[in-house]
Amino acid sequence: MRVKIRQPSSVNRQPIGFIIIVSLLFSCTKDPGTPSGDLNGVYAGTYVQTGTITSNAYIKLVFVGSNFSGEGSDALQSICNGSYQITGDSIDFKNYCSTPDADLLLAGNYKIRTTGDSLYFSRDSLLNMLPNTELFSLKAQ
Repeated sequence: MRVKIRQPSSVNRQPIGFIIIVSLLFSCTKDPGTPSGDLNGVYAGTYVQTGTITSNAYIKLVFVGSNFSGEGSDALQSICNGSYQITGDSIDFKNYCSTPDADLLLAGNYKIRTTGDSLYFSRDSLLNMLPNTELFSLKAQ
């Protein structure tokens, strides 16, 4: 009597190996919507604030290395100039204006997202204990 020993099929192991490789690739891939390094370039678009105070303005920003400068159409809120640092999905702006101003745009920490040649900065905060949202929608020029 002959006994036939059945070998494990390599077909059964292939899907598992494929799944492991694909999982490793995706876990090491950076989120395409989060920029890394310096932004370098000129961006223009809109600023919208909603909540207790509503405001909107046309914005133009220039990024060179880790520094920024800009201007906006709203005379009450200026941008000034300063530096920025991107960490993960956040961007932190430090303004270098000679006089501290609570109404400066781009001061503090924002969430950052990119889509193609567009940048989006947003943050939610409390203003006079009421919710407030700021959104910058900018496109490379």
